[in-house]
Amino acid sequence: MSLSPARALSPEAILVYRSASLAVESSETAALAGPSLDWSRVLMLAEGEVATASLGRQLHAARDVAVPEFAAEYLRKSGMVSDFRMRFLAERLAETVRRLREGGVPVMLLKGAAVGALIDPTFISRPMTDIDLLVRREDIAGARTAILAAGWEETTDLVLVELLRDHHHLPPFIDPRMPGIRLELHVSMFAPDHSFEFDEESLWSESRASAAPFVGASVPSSEHLLLHGCLHFAWQHTMQFGAWRTFRLVSAIVVADRLDWDQFVVLARATKGATACYWTLRLARRMAGIAVPAEVLAKLSAPTPEWICSALERHFVAAIVPGEGPPSPSERLSRMLWNAALRPRWSGHRMPGRWDPERRWERARGSFTPETAPARFTRHLSQYRAWARFVSQTLLR
Repeated sequence: MSLSPARALSPEAILVYRSASLAVESSETAALAGPSLDWSRVLMLAEGEVATASLGRQLHAARDVAVPEFAAEYLRKSGMVSDFRMRFLAERLAETVRRLREGGVPVMLLKGAAVGALIDPTFISRPMTDIDLLVRREDIAGARTAILAAGWEETTDLVLVELLRDHHHLPPFIDPRMPGIRLELHVSMFAPDHSFEFDEESLWSESRASAAPFVGASVPSSEHLLLHGCLHFAWQHTMQFGAWRTFRLVSAIVVADRLDWDQFVVLARATKGATACYWTLRLARRMAGIAVPAEVLAKLSAPTPEWICSALERHFVAAIVPGEGPPSPSERLSRMLWNAALRPRWSGHRMPGRWDPERRWERARGSFTPETAPARFTRHLSQYRAWARFVSQTLLR
């Protein structure tokens, strides 16, 4: 893994995010897990990324790592819980796919479920909190019937139901036997306000059949799976969270060696998703050391000077990893920096960005507090030290 000194992560962050790679060697893990690590911070970062089980396994495989007793015990217990939940989730997916197959409903596995079908049907290699499935719009009724027959229940959260009306996925289905486990039934890949030229029929036509235990389901081609993961992270999540799981997806596809990078570049450009793919893959290479070819990044990048890209990279790393750098002191500034990275106009997007200036979700939940312009000015003025740190250490370093 190559990290230049100007952009190097802290040792704790390197250990956690490098664990997203399926190609990391035990000797490298041992070298990264040095005696001077702040293990409390390691656990905090891993827990926030749902990565404790994977990190614990890698440290255990390294053997000669002197992990403090409290950290080893935490990783062991957290790993046991995570592995139990993932095996349960895999069983629930197998049962759900069987019901859908019996009902004659074509279904496609997305995101983590697709990665599980690709590399590990127990799901323990790529932890997740929900299953994402895709069906065609005309199959919604049949899919709902099959999902309910498989033991899932529809959410009773009426606010959530209203917010997701006419969305790209239905309100989540809940498993009454396992709190926190959900199933999201997608009818399209992206929210209605997306700006990508995404041909879902080609997604279906180029998909492949899943192996056991998810027989009857389809899995996207490697190129489509990677494209969706990149766009979901960079556009849907605005590079704010879900980084470790996205990097694991990238690594799984790269390690499986089924990806045609040239075809992927053509697909990313044709869908107007090149910049989103560039930033997801750049961060995966920088933070997790995943083997993304430099020439691929060059073909996906916008004509943005490298010194600006470096500043944007530091901003996104600070947003993803708590304590890794001064965070942006302004949501409006964060929005501007995200737009500077994604270059919506250069990319040919219809919509200017993914941010929600109306705060629709917060308003619906009753957690939105309007702020007057004078109050906002006063608040920012009082945070001048935070502004100075962010400008000097992130933008201008």
